[in-house]
Amino acid sequence: MIGIIFIGDLKYCPYLNKYTQVLDEENQKYEVLFWNREGKSVDYPLNYFSLNLKSVLNRHPLFKILDFLKFRKWVKNQIKTRNYDKLIILSTLSGVLIAKTLINKYKYNYIFDIRDYSYENNKMFFNIEENLIRNSFFTCISSEGFKEFLPKGYPYIIAHNINKNDYQNKKKFIKKDKGSILNVVFIGAVRYFKHQVKIIDRLKNDNRFNLIYHGSGAELDLFINYCKKNNISNLKFTGEYNNSDKNKLLIKADILNNSYKASKMMETKYAISNKYYDGIIYGIPQLVETNTYKQSKVEELGIGIGLDVEEEDFADKLYEYYYNIDEKKFNDSCNKELQKILIEDQLYLEKIREFINS
Repeated sequence: MIGIIFIGDLKYCPYLNKYTQVLDEENQKYEVLFWNREGKSVDYPLNYFSLNLKSVLNRHPLFKILDFLKFRKWVKNQIKTRNYDKLIILSTLSGVLIAKTLINKYKYNYIFDIRDYSYENNKMFFNIEENLIRNSFFTCISSEGFKEFLPKGYPYIIAHNINKNDYQNKKKFIKKDKGSILNVVFIGAVRYFKHQVKIIDRLKNDNRFNLIYHGSGAELDLFINYCKKNNISNLKFTGEYNNSDKNKLLIKADILNNSYKASKMMETKYAISNKYYDGIIYGIPQLVETNTYKQSKVEELGIGIGLDVEEEDFADKLYEYYYNIDEKKFNDSCNKELQKILIEDQLYLEKIREFINS
């Protein structure tokens, strides 16, 4: 029996499906242990078990630490009681919290899956993380950029945040006639308010652009109230959506708003977001933030542009960028990058199979 552990609500862990897909194909029994952090009643299969402990993100740090310790205690008890043969650890914090158990009892019998920058600037945290990487069956990362802050010299496997079901919806980029209104579309958890609101301010009530936000999130009300207060007429919020509807939601997108900046710059500096893959699959030029790995990636491939929201001519540059895109070069780049991603994704899935059958 294999145990899969994630320190949060599963809606924030879409990559879980990659593991369950392979486990099902290999007829391997498994159980999923997760933290129902929003405290919502959700129906999951019988082999999914949760700690139902509500813990809001803006909770006082002291209480958040206590909640994390409760999750740690619960997970350790579950592992001991269920006596798993192997473990799959989704996210850095999931691993660090139970590091001793993993290293002492599951050496080379766990996958360590890293999807974000955590607290690598803390020496103690970094050392624990390196120990986990060294003793894992394999460690995977969702961005090549992570190698900048992770321990050096380890054979990291690239684990792309890409959904195979989206491949069938692949689209070509077809540029609109010059002078058309451009739909700048955001899709996903609506957050990073301080940064996004600067983009909104640059494009608000500009008759060259429509702003559309698909998704929900803890900060959605902040966005809605801000737009009402400032009488922004060219912006629309559509709310929560089903992932199966993504194709319909993106069909009229001209520019994909894939621009993020957090108060802690390292949270986004080296990451590759899910929207990066949406842009490649659906043939949508991407707007990204500046001075990040993502900017260097999209500009090197010619599939997007990094713009600084502090620049007064932000809107003009975005509009001009779109109409200067070479359709053929753009589509060729998307196709080439997608083929590379598919090869790396296959290697990742094969590595999971190797782990299961070893």
